[in-house]
Amino acid sequence: MKMGKQIGSSLSVLTVSDLARSRQYYREVLGFDVTDWWAERDGLNGMALKLHQAPEGFTPVPNPPEAGADTGVDVQGYTDTWAGLDSLYEEFKSKGAAFAREPVVYPDFGPWKEFVVEDPDGYHLAFGGIDGARAHASIEPRIDAGIVWVRDLERAVERYGKLIGMQAREEDRYGHLHLFRLDNGTSLMLDSNGMESVPVRENGAPQLKLSTHDIERAKSEALQHGFEIALDIQRLPSVSYFNIRDEDGNVLTITQDIHSS
Repeated sequence: MKMGKQIGSSLSVLTVSDLARSRQYYREVLGFDVTDWWAERDGLNGMALKLHQAPEGFTPVPNPPEAGADTGVDVQGYTDTWAGLDSLYEEFKSKGAAFAREPVVYPDFGPWKEFVVEDPDGYHLAFGGIDGARAHASIEPRIDAGIVWVRDLERAVERYGKLIGMQAREEDRYGHLHLFRLDNGTSLMLDSNGMESVPVRENGAPQLKLSTHDIERAKSEALQHGFEIALDIQRLPSVSYFNIRDEDGNVLTITQDIHSS
């Protein structure tokens, strides 16, 4: 039996001459979430990098331009619409980013619109996209966050953090709500605003779906972290799943895809 998706994301590795300087640039100018492990914008499935300090005597070597091009590209990012691309450009420009190429439209490729940012070591990050059929809609076709209403925010943050194996960070707390920034670029939002007098729901449909590679272990861990089993493990030919409920009546489905060997 083969497991489900085994590669969740990938990161480009950039060797930099001054790690502190690069981290500051990516955080303050390009708006990346920078940690000791990576720098990412819009989650690990957005644009994700690893910044490594170059050893003494080594000079970073960005990619050269391909044949017929004037600018090399080290990391390529994609946007769904030109409106999103233009917004990103204006954000970077307002924060003093260096541009190796201003926005340009290539009519023969979609058309394709792109600009290129340069980091302190000369690495080039290209951002581009095709303004396709979705350009008429102002709402983007993606879910930014799943919202779970809770009564005791501190307790819920601790419980959900353990469930999904993520540490709660102070910078992700916004008053009455807390964000867990998930690996696929979405967020889990726990919100306690105005929940003190709201009764706990006794029955409800699942609000979120999470995946696991070991459904028996997932059930055991959910129980350990204070969730109750709302529906025990169901086994179908292509998927197994069970439902859990938190103390606020929120129901989540945990699934494991089954692949034939």
